[in-house]
Amino acid sequence: MRFCRFCGTKESQFRKSGKFGCIHCVSVFDYPKPNHKKIISDKEIQTLENFVKENPKSLTLLSLRTRITRNLKSNLFPFYEPSELKSKQLLVDNKMDFFLYPNQSLSTETRNENPESMMGFYLGSEDHIRFEKIVPGGQWCRKKNESGFGNYLSIYRFFFQKENWAHHPELGFVSSCPTNLGAGRRDSLLVAVEPEAVSEFFSKLQSLLEFGIEFAPSSDHRTRNIGKDRVIVVKISWKNASVIQKRKFYKILGLLGSY
Repeated sequence: MRFCRFCGTKESQFRKSGKFGCIHCVSVFDYPKPNHKKIISDKEIQTLENFVKENPKSLTLLSLRTRITRNLKSNLFPFYEPSELKSKQLLVDNKMDFFLYPNQSLSTETRNENPESMMGFYLGSEDHIRFEKIVPGGQWCRKKNESGFGNYLSIYRFFFQKENWAHHPELGFVSSCPTNLGAGRRDSLLVAVEPEAVSEFFSKLQSLLEFGIEFAPSSDHRTRNIGKDRVIVVKISWKNASVIQKRKFYKILGLLGSY
């Protein structure tokens, strides 16, 4: 049976958990390799953009969520070794511990306590360190001179210091989950859609599946009232999109950019 001789993960374990045990697992097991070179064509972008422009009252952006994951360099991944003390020390050494959530984890209570200021690191998940930022509707278009912008830049610089993280020269940053290979980043939007526009909206998004964009009614907020209207909340998400492609997609949906 195939296994990783560095961390001991067996192929049967990998198939069952879907998680790498260390950076060397990426060269041992078979899994779908990410394709970061696929770019949404201008035609498909234009089709979606036209729909959004023609239905401005049928779509309401509710929130934007960004999540970035990293595993420590030269360490077993949390599947075997949580390494929470090492993770916390790295945050302290880089003066990032100020953004660490209480108890080093992100609980449901933390999410719901003050959603307007949701930004920080949490430990103890499937990766050594995760960062999450949730921005409510109407607050995503921050400018460089706004308070806190420097903190965001510092956080992202921290995440791209390759000397700290498990990094493969061809695949990029290596997270515990194969689908996070590359930037280790997942972005998601919650969009409220008027019921009569749902079918056509889903039809327009259908052509974007091959580019890694996923969409479905949100399992947590299937329906919601906005004013007097009942809407369906749709979650749109994608992993490791190129910066150029993401900017195009954001522009269509009325976002000027993201962190």
